[in-house]
Amino acid sequence: MSKNILRLYREIRIISRKFDNMQNMDEVLDWITRFCWSKKIGIQYIPYMDPHDPSICYEWPRLIIFNENWHKIAEKPFMLSHEIGHILNGDTSHYHNHNCLHGVGEEEYLANVFAIKLLIQYCQENDIHFNNIYDFAKAFGIPSNVYYILEKYIDVNKCNIVDF
Repeated sequence: MSKNILRLYREIRIISRKFDNMQNMDEVLDWITRFCWSKKIGIQYIPYMDPHDPSICYEWPRLIIFNENWHKIAEKPFMLSHEIGHILNGDTSHYHNHNCLHGVGEEEYLANVFAIKLLIQYCQENDIHFNNIYDFAKAFGIPSNVYYILEKYIDVNKCNIVDF
């Protein structure tokens, strides 16, 4: 009987953690959305896109078409921040060869830097701290091929901004 109770307790903890993660995801996406609105950028959330289709953005009108159905849910905060970066950086093409996970080219690099800065701003405004940059990256779905930007600009030991 105690084994069943222990198993049930573990299942409840797992469900609770998943709920916390989804709640945190919603909070950060809400914050990023409000940031967009403050910059007069519209977002159209599309829940029926193919899970592998990247989000896209337009400089004019200032609009992000955001794939709510993205196959890697944890990457949504970074992906949305990345698209904002394209618009605010003045990138002129409406479709960037990004799947921001490939991160090639100057426009992609600058959009990635912007996304990281925006997520750091979120952490600072909400008094959120991480033990290292890798925990920060995992929390916001920053792809591993973008870690070199984190390593370049953030003190690895203190997770503080060095020089943006």
